Amino acid sequence: QALKALQEMSSATPTTPPQPLSRKAKSIPVQTFEVKLDITLGDLTKIGKSQKYTLSVDVEGGKLVVLKKQKDSQEDWNTFTHDKIRQLIKSQRVQNKLGIVFEK
Repeated sequence: QALKALQEMSSATPTTPPQPLSRKAKSIPVQTFEVKLDITLGDLTKIGKSQKYTLSVDVEGGKLVVLKKQKDSQEDWNTFTHDKIRQLIKSQRVQNKLGIVFEK
């Protein structure tokens, strides 16, 4: 009777295997932040004012883009891939400060 019940159960199940759960079911959107370059007081006298940048983080693409708007609506940007980023350092003193150490 047990064998007959197992055979009935196996014939009642669908023939297609269940799809495995994917970790990438939800994609992570690109995040964009307005940031300021942290400069020392000595450099501040040379520059005159702090520069604002746009930081775009593409987690799935593994890219970090730093965009600087220049005069006359021109843009200057640098793209860093995940393998060029060596370390992220969150400041313990200043809550909204993050240091990024790049290769070279």
